Formats: sequence, C-alpha cells, structure tokens
Amino acid sequence: MSNRYLIFLLVGIILVSIAFNFIQYEKTQDLQQSIAEYKKQSINNENISKTIQPTPVSNPGNQSSVKITPLPNANDTNFLSISAVAVRPILQSDGFFETTSYVGTVLKITVEIRDGTGLVLVNTATPTGVDFQTSARTAVMIAQNYTHVDLTKKDVIFSISSQNQELQAVDGGSAGGAMTVLLISDISGKPINSKVLMTGTIQDDGSIGEIGGVSEKADAAGKYGAKIFLVPAGQAVTQVQSCSERTEGAFTYRSCTSQEVSLSELTEKQYGMKVIEINNIKDALSYFNSNST
Repeated sequence: MSNRYLIFLLVGIILVSIAFNFIQYEKTQDLQQSIAEYKKQSINNENISKTIQPTPVSNPGNQSSVKITPLPNANDTNFLSISAVAVRPILQSDGFFETTSYVGTVLKITVEIRDGTGLVLVNTATPTGVDFQTSARTAVMIAQNYTHVDLTKKDVIFSISSQNQELQAVDGGSAGGAMTVLLISDISGKPINSKVLMTGTIQDDGSIGEIGGVSEKADAAGKYGAKIFLVPAGQAVTQVQSCSERTEGAFTYRSCTSQEVSLSELTEKQYGMKVIEINNIKDALSYFNSNST
C-alpha cells in the first residue's frame, strides 16, 4: 500500500513540474515573439523607428512666454554622444525549468542636428519601442524650450548602439533624461562629462520621472567606470536580503529578511561611484556639464 501512495505522489510531482515548466515555456515564447516583432518593425522602417513632429511645450522654468532664437551655426552638422543604461533579460535554464532575470547594460546615444523640416528620428540597429520614441520627442520639446532655440527647421536624429550583442531590443522611457541632456548640451556647445551616467524618464515639465531596475542599472554604470550615477528622487535605495541559519537536531532552519539600504553606500564600496538623486533636467545638467566628479 505504501508503494502505491509513493507512486501517486511521484506522479503528482511530475504533473506539477510539467505544468510549471509549460507556463515558463509560454512566457519565454511571448518574450521571443515580442523581440521578433521589434526586429520586424525595425526592418520595415529601414532602421528608423519612428518620425515625430516636435511640439513646443511650456517652459520648465514656468516663464509665461518663450523667446525662440535661431540655432547657432545653422549650416553645421552637430554630433555629440552620451552613455545611458538599460536592462536586458536573461533566460536561465536548469535543464527542466526556465526563468527570466535582468541585468544592466550600457547604451551609446548619439545625436545629429541637421537642416530639415522639424522631424525627430530614432535610428538604431537595436529595435526600440514606443516609449523610447516618445522620450525622443519629449527630449526635443524640452531642449527647444530650455535653450530658447528654434528647431522647427531642423531634423534631430538620435542613434542608439550597444557593444552588447545579446541586447535584442530596448524600450522604456528611462533614457529620456539622458537624451534631453545630450540634446541641450549639443545645442549649447557644452561637453558632456563621461564619468557621469543617469537613468530616469523626462516629463513635459522638465522633471525626471521614476524608472525600474535601478540596482541593475547602477551595477552596469559602476562596471562601466562611472563616478556619479544620477537617479530620480527617492530611488537611491535598494533592498538587501540577509539570512541566518540555526540547527535543531536533524533539521536546519533558514530565516531571511529584507532591509532597505542606501544604494550609494554599496556602489561606493564596490566601484567608487556615488548614486545621487535629482529632481529635474537642470539638476542633471549641473553634473554632466561639469568636470568635477
């Protein structure tokens, strides 16, 4: 009788394992399908993800009016680049189950301003999603308003590249702040401090919005060699898990708790990199346009 119960138990475990693995397989297929759709979209548009007309927005400084002036050296082609951080998925398999985790990766974003009709373009070999394209539009709107420079007769082209060959697609608005810093610095003719990296969305009022994966992005920035990593207000923290074990007779009990700690404390010890919270694009520029780290 006991052997019969054991057989039923093993069959039950196998069925549960098959069901769980099937769910993981479906998730993997959905992820691969999304990546394939991004690639198809990129090819059909000849690597130009989307074309958007820039629209002026209210001045981040809350001025009642904005004085627009022509872009200096209007016939010159301008190039400047900035490094940004993103996260990429990693599929892990133990031979039976598959799980997805995320790690940070560094992107290079270059901007070109040339004579045109006011188009905003995203050019990349890595497919991008709608959020990334929206960030490009907002970056142009904020930059035009912040610098008081007229871009209506210019085309602004953001180009995204990555040395990580495993990065198959990128989306989300977390590079919006960096794109805005890049464009404003280019228009203003100011260099960008390569030892400073940031993450955060760009909002219509010039504020920096929250994002996900801060710890993974901070780790990527530290490995890249950054000395300052800028994050949205309230996000310079991370959860650290600590575990303890005790043995009672033949049994060992393991107990784990999570505690919120300063992200900067961890990155300063490991990489010598400070994590600093910022509120708006003006705060970000004060770090990127300075040689001090």
